[in-house]
Amino acid sequence: MNFLTLLLLSFFSLSSQSETVDLEITITNIKTLKGNIELGVYNDPKLFLEKGRAYKSFTKKVTGDSMVITVKDLPKAEYAVAIYHDVNADNECNLNFFGFPVEPYGFSNNFKPKLSKPSFSDCKFQVNANNPSIQIKLSK
Repeated sequence: MNFLTLLLLSFFSLSSQSETVDLEITITNIKTLKGNIELGVYNDPKLFLEKGRAYKSFTKKVTGDSMVITVKDLPKAEYAVAIYHDVNADNECNLNFFGFPVEPYGFSNNFKPKLSKPSFSDCKFQVNANNPSIQIKLSK
């Protein structure tokens, strides 16, 4: 390879690295110090809240009344986050007779659903170098 080719490869390598962000998600209002936090990061409005269809998902053991989960190398784009506190660690977001969660939950933008599930547009936010963190307060 010649010098110009190496220079161009280095430039494109550096520019592609700057196209991702490490997103820090702080979860607050954890009232029970047992079970797991289940977190899904969605990048497709059609797949938002569909089980097993998150762009990235995480399960973290509850260790305190607030926790931080870092999503590494997230391409700059629009995302929505959904979280629930699986208090009984049964790998399900337990629902009542009407289909509402009985375990604590939260969404990006701290969106509070009224009578139906939130939409992607209710919870979406832009991930970029100027916005490397969000905070979600659990409800319930």
